[in-house]
Amino acid sequence: MIKKRNISLIYPCLRGTGGFNSLGKNSENCYIQHGLPQLAACLEQKGYTVKLLDMRDVSGWQKVADWIKNDEAQIYGITCATLDFYEVVKTARLIKQIKPTAKVIVGGPHASIMPNEMSHEESFDYVVVGEGEITFPKMLENLDSYSRIVQGEHPDLNILPYEKREIFNLQKIFTVKHVVFKQPVVNVICGRGCTYGCKFCQPAEQLIFGKFRMRSLDHFFGEIELLNSKYHFNTLIIDDDSFTLNPNYALEFCERYRKKIGKPFVCQSRADFICNNENIIKVMSECGLLMVNVGFELGYQRGLDFINKGTTVEQNYEAARILHKYGIRIFANYMLGIPTETKEEALATIHMIKIIAPEQPSPAFFTPIQGSYLFDYCKENNLMINEDPALLGRRNPTEPKIKGVDYKWLNKQLGTRKRSIWRKVARKVINQVR
Repeated sequence: MIKKRNISLIYPCLRGTGGFNSLGKNSENCYIQHGLPQLAACLEQKGYTVKLLDMRDVSGWQKVADWIKNDEAQIYGITCATLDFYEVVKTARLIKQIKPTAKVIVGGPHASIMPNEMSHEESFDYVVVGEGEITFPKMLENLDSYSRIVQGEHPDLNILPYEKREIFNLQKIFTVKHVVFKQPVVNVICGRGCTYGCKFCQPAEQLIFGKFRMRSLDHFFGEIELLNSKYHFNTLIIDDDSFTLNPNYALEFCERYRKKIGKPFVCQSRADFICNNENIIKVMSECGLLMVNVGFELGYQRGLDFINKGTTVEQNYEAARILHKYGIRIFANYMLGIPTETKEEALATIHMIKIIAPEQPSPAFFTPIQGSYLFDYCKENNLMINEDPALLGRRNPTEPKIKGVDYKWLNKQLGTRKRSIWRKVARKVINQVR
């Protein structure tokens, strides 16, 4: 039986946030990651003392080593996204070098999707697949009884304690000047998983979260009201992939939010939901909806069908018209370079974004995510350039992702579509596109 002791968690996210010493210095660092503060709350509920090493908040690997040397913990939990794989391995090896008897437990998206590959790394004592809020504390009671790969139990979201956000350096996070939102910005999540079957994402997300479920509004608002009283936030960002999946849930949220909070908020939605529920979008706009993150993805129907998006090009245009109608800003996710795409089709997507005129266009080069149907498609059709996690974890329109795509040409097309021009042209035609 392990007595109650110190547990240290490690957030190794460097590549997508600016690297070492980047916390508080760019808008990528004004949000918290939900997994570790949720796990910290569950551990503290069981009597453990929890600390966090946020590698964005130290100046380099020597400081990481110094932190580990001065840390009292003998058990370390590290979250691993695909993009951070190399940093996770290096950190785990440092821990073993400095404290050979310490135990390293790795979880997170990449561990859930690629557990067998992760288990080959000798510095990882345990790899947790899926959610860890129930499983991690149980493991600590008798680690020796667990095998190397541990399947996490799915928790009831309505009985979880609220996230222990204070493990992050909130003073730095809250002082980041965001390009759009007024600080302090607080990001929350009320559900897990997704019911849709987009081939660029599934079934990887199901491997992490299992069946889609959401917190009750009572539980969700308990956290929102607590955050409002503690931090007096000015913008609430709801990180859920499927926040608007249930129209009644969205409407009741708006009614409560208007009465109890009344501040700008941001969420994600889908083009088909927006088209089919304009009345709800209107209500949401009246309750403070500032911006909607929409995955428009592609501007041609063959591609939307190929990726199994479940939407139409017409819905993309109509959703943008509705959002503009109610003064809601658009964060537009779209991709270029999917397998089988022609140059004419790529231009159709770029043209669509020009007409939609999002306040924040977010272009990506299609990236074959490990664990997804399209990853398997790319492997089966010999389209993979390589399987380097540092490449597969980055969706940016920068380096090549798969064979057979003219990335130089794509970059040229993106570069000639200036955002100001998009908006100027779009305002004249957006109401004509139905």
